[in-house]
Amino acid sequence: MKKTPIKCKKIMKITSKMVLKCTTEGFTKHKNNLELRKMVFDFYQENFTNPSRQVTNVNTGIVICFERGGANKTAFGGSMYAKKATLVTILDKICEHGCLYSVGKPKETDVPKGIICFLNFKANVIIDDKLEEVRFSVRTKKDGSFHYHIDTPLAIKK
Repeated sequence: MKKTPIKCKKIMKITSKMVLKCTTEGFTKHKNNLELRKMVFDFYQENFTNPSRQVTNVNTGIVICFERGGANKTAFGGSMYAKKATLVTILDKICEHGCLYSVGKPKETDVPKGIICFLNFKANVIIDDKLEEVRFSVRTKKDGSFHYHIDTPLAIKK
């Protein structure tokens, strides 16, 4: 996926002031991977499967919707660890305060699904007193809607 950079210096200044905080306290290290996935699945089901569930990104003004099928992809797609699991508890805040940093072109298989492009965001989150950069994507569809992209779940930049 080729990315086209977008300049967002003003947005960066706004988001650098907003740093979210969370802790892995509820996701203790003695829990195994399957237990973490189950906790994430249950939390997403309870909080993000309502069809009217959406947030407005304060920097771009776009309204980001969450899909009903997102719980499976978020919990069981990709690696799972305590830091990533705890991010789901503040997923709405991450989407609300994320900074747009690039636009990605869809794959050929995405075009029939009505996807125009992917908006790539990043947000600063303090997890257990350590500043982390979290990245996520939003799908832009032909009907003008924006959806949290569950195929590329939250990623912590290493």
